[in-house]
Amino acid sequence: MTGNLQAIGFLISWVLLWCLGGVGLDALLVSIGVGEHGGPWSTLGFGLWSAVVALAGWALFNRITGLTQAAPEPEPWQAVPKALLQRLQERPQPGKQSRRLVLVLSQLGDFDSMEYAQAVMKRWNDITAADIEVVAYGIGDEGSAERFCQYTGFPRSQLHLEPEAQLHRELKLYRGAEGFGGAWGNLLAMCAGIGSPGTLLEVLRGYHGGGRYLPFWIASIRLRNMIEVLSHWRTYVPDERWMTQRGATVLMDDANSLLYSWQDRGLLGFTATMADPLRFLELPGHSPA
Repeated sequence: MTGNLQAIGFLISWVLLWCLGGVGLDALLVSIGVGEHGGPWSTLGFGLWSAVVALAGWALFNRITGLTQAAPEPEPWQAVPKALLQRLQERPQPGKQSRRLVLVLSQLGDFDSMEYAQAVMKRWNDITAADIEVVAYGIGDEGSAERFCQYTGFPRSQLHLEPEAQLHRELKLYRGAEGFGGAWGNLLAMCAGIGSPGTLLEVLRGYHGGGRYLPFWIASIRLRNMIEVLSHWRTYVPDERWMTQRGATVLMDDANSLLYSWQDRGLLGFTATMADPLRFLELPGHSPA
């Protein structure tokens, strides 16, 4: 609440400064004979003033409130977390010499969850040929799970539900930006890159292909995913409290030893190499990011 009051007070003060400064600058230009009210010089001066105020305001806002600080750096896991092992005990152990890939997905209506599942299904034959079992835990209910699997092709038998994000909380995964007026405000802030490092760059990559794909190819996939989710919003997102909750990836061997892990720090950051999401598996034919 303190952060919200700071933000509101700062915004009001800065808008007043912007207005008064703009009026004063315009009057100054007129008084020294450079231009007239509403003329080109006046417009240019006001535009430059607005840019300076915006940049300075953003920097000062960040310094005073701390609301726009980057996501906290997660502490790397040295072993498979006990909370995850307890969940996996409910499933039969994979065969000898096999590995297990565990996807702790965010909400099933989250674009990250959808895109991650699509990336896995695209390489499903390679994954199974490498003797890797895939298990996923996602936030949702039976309705969202059925729709998610139907749309992405992800096997329903391999998807387990965490309606209250209990596993995510036990793993202490990043809950997303906070202090922006609730779940929707926090989500919009993260979409703008606040508390979500790399999001804006990843969005831009979707429009130029990232050097590997045709322009707009990634963006078109994300657009289709967005249309799918928004068309069935209540199915995919039965509980909006978890819209900003992030997930994680864990790869382990047949003895449950940790081989690789990744904890999400923001939107569109479900792997360390978004241009090649499954690069860490070193599947045949994988391409460098």
